[in-house]
Amino acid sequence: MSPAQPQPPLVRAFDPADAEQTARLLDVLSPGSVQTAESLRHKQVSEPARARRASWVAVEGREVIGFATACLQWFGGEAGKGRIWIGVRTDRRRRGIGSELLETCVAHLAGARTHTVEVDDDPAGLRFVERRGFTQYDSEVIPQLDPRACPVAGEQSDEFQVRRLRDVRDRELDLFEFYVAAGAVPPGDPENRVSRDEWRAAIFANPILDDELSVVVLDADDRVVSLAWLLVDRGRRRAENEWTATLPDLRRRGLARLAKLASIHAAAAHGITEILTGNHPDNLPMRQLNHRLGYRDLFIRRDFQRAS
Repeated sequence: MSPAQPQPPLVRAFDPADAEQTARLLDVLSPGSVQTAESLRHKQVSEPARARRASWVAVEGREVIGFATACLQWFGGEAGKGRIWIGVRTDRRRRGIGSELLETCVAHLAGARTHTVEVDDDPAGLRFVERRGFTQYDSEVIPQLDPRACPVAGEQSDEFQVRRLRDVRDRELDLFEFYVAAGAVPPGDPENRVSRDEWRAAIFANPILDDELSVVVLDADDRVVSLAWLLVDRGRRRAENEWTATLPDLRRRGLARLAKLASIHAAAAHGITEILTGNHPDNLPMRQLNHRLGYRDLFIRRDFQRAS
């Protein structure tokens, strides 16, 4: 009797039980971001229905060897834009798995006007999307810092106070209004504006938004004027800047530096060995600040799109 032939990889819907393996896979395939099993599960259920979020895995036996996720742009900005991310383990490529995952995402996003994908430091991934008609429309620089090696000491201010996120968790409305005022929640298309409930579910309730290592800056009137929040995987000792921002009327006064330094030194004190962030190439003030704090540029994340 001939030995049983191995079964081809199966593409199926993501199940919460896949989250641990998928998070380990993304550590390799998405080096510019931090995700855990818990945050992956959260993402599948925390976005509004209009996002139409769905995810899939490619499985070989009991092993997750590929992952894809798709949604419609919902956090402000352009309505009708489909966002896709796909990745396949490097030793399982060139077998049609990536193509099947992409086709699955495209079919799910029926009705979207455009499809977008992003490519990290992955020449093979770049060739994959270009062969399928995607063209680059934007990019993001991905810097990295070991917080233990930050060359700048922590700072204090007589005019402003730095608080841990845990100390202001009960000020949800103030924090949401800061997000709007500082530009993280763009007006977008009228049918695509972000509500406070949507922001709470997707951002404020993210299980890896770290209450101890994320900081908020308050002025003398107790107003939220700046923040530096970290998404943290304590098990792998990695973190990612969720957002750093200051109210427009108080920019260029060192508040982003004050906040970032507080979060960096808190991360170092808690054993974090890597902080990742992303900056638009044209955001020179933030890029210069990051370099002064010891960040070094790792690679360029490239954003591609094509008409549906």
